[in-house]
Amino acid sequence: MQDAQNVAISSEYRSVPISILVESATNPRKRFDVKNLEELAASMRAQGILAPLLVRELEESKYEVVAGARRLRAAKLAELELVPVRVVKLTDAESIEAQVVENLQREDIHPLEESLGFKSLLQLGEPTYTIASIAARAGKSEAYVQGRIKLADLIPSVAEAFLKDTIAIGHALLIAKLPDSQQQEAFNAAFRGMWTSDGNTQVLIPVRELAAWIESNILLQLASAPFDKQDETLVPAAGSCSNCPKRTGFNKLLFADVRKDSCTDPQCFRAKIDAHVSKALETKPQLVQISSAWNTREGAPLGKSRYVELEIKKAKTNGTGSKVAPQQKPCEKMTEAVVMDGGRRGELVKVCADPSCRVHHPDTPSPEQVAKERAEERKRIEKEKLAITTRHRILATIFQRVSAPLKKADLLTVADYLIGHLSYSQVPALAKRHKVEAKKDSASAQELLAKQVSRYDEAELCKLVLEISLLDSAYQRSTASRDDILIDAAKRYRVDIEKLQKAVAKEFAAKRDQKAIKQKVRKTAD
Repeated sequence: MQDAQNVAISSEYRSVPISILVESATNPRKRFDVKNLEELAASMRAQGILAPLLVRELEESKYEVVAGARRLRAAKLAELELVPVRVVKLTDAESIEAQVVENLQREDIHPLEESLGFKSLLQLGEPTYTIASIAARAGKSEAYVQGRIKLADLIPSVAEAFLKDTIAIGHALLIAKLPDSQQQEAFNAAFRGMWTSDGNTQVLIPVRELAAWIESNILLQLASAPFDKQDETLVPAAGSCSNCPKRTGFNKLLFADVRKDSCTDPQCFRAKIDAHVSKALETKPQLVQISSAWNTREGAPLGKSRYVELEIKKAKTNGTGSKVAPQQKPCEKMTEAVVMDGGRRGELVKVCADPSCRVHHPDTPSPEQVAKERAEERKRIEKEKLAITTRHRILATIFQRVSAPLKKADLLTVADYLIGHLSYSQVPALAKRHKVEAKKDSASAQELLAKQVSRYDEAELCKLVLEISLLDSAYQRSTASRDDILIDAAKRYRVDIEKLQKAVAKEFAAKRDQKAIKQKVRKTAD
């Protein structure tokens, strides 16, 4: 109360030139709506500034705006020369506290601005603020305040998108909890490509879907970790996982929505797995190194094609006994292995890596059978090569004997091939031109067309071959004249294109006139 009286005594109202006022660098407010500023500027031109700006003196003839940055910007738009101010003596800490309190009283405060305000209070030397005291003063829960403060850890690109409302508060809170190196990846995952009227558009996914993606792709569940979570010597600099503040279970206020205890530091997590693998290989040099990939090169960890992972379980009996799956049966060749890659890196498992094991590879052929199958495969390939080469020779010999012009049988061969390979849109077009109409429960238009074409003579078949070649060009005008094969063919056959175009235009005009006359007669009759 005494402090408030001191502030009141040391304050002074005056009008100062707008040129000597500067905005405060510690002001939590970051967003200023341009339209609202213009409306406020118009009001200032008509009525002036009704509430003075709160300022403090920095040096002679220079003042810092503690509260009223929005009014200052509007005054500049209104081109005012003098503005009313209230000059108050404040320390840096008192200035920040006043700004935060004033900022929290706004109705349109953005969560990130609120976050920066809370964080500024925590960083004050005197008076000392805690999350509990801030929560009490703001009338919020401690979890709310801690979540808001975490928003200040957003990387610049994500923070900017959040201020522009590209993402919502739920998305921002999820991303802010992650290390800087993973925030951009999570931000990119918050959008999904979707085809709309504007084309392929990036659409913001629901918060629940982003949370599930983060749990599956970024948060590393400690329950599945292959190393001892209590071991403080595995990576001495990191210590044990149970006491690590980067564990979601360590800070349940911040990670109340994460169901399973997870690590948020992938680099530390990988370092512990690497140390665990090195320690395992040093302790047990006989460990077989296996890969989660199917095939691997020689000398690398064994790929899945070269081992069988064993799931050794006790067989359940119901009085008569039950069969045990092959993967659950132990064998003489069974040995311990360590997974060297993938999501199970560092896990110790039992495997059988002997291809001759009859327990886990009962279908593996004997060397004699393999040799026999290879010999049979060579024979099959040789026989296929012989058949293909013979048919190529037959084709070459045919062309040696083909005469020009082609005979009817040859033309029918070409026509049948072309009709059989017509596209879906070409079949009805060609059938209509040749007056072929397919009826329900009868042969297809393609079959009827082939049947009709079989009765054509050599001249009609030659025309048909050219017609099919020009069909697409006739129904779709080419954008490049040099690629218009229909026009090229017309020039070869000296077709007067301009004359035909005028005739078609005349026919269309006659149809329009006839239609107009019919409509006029109909209106008269009505």
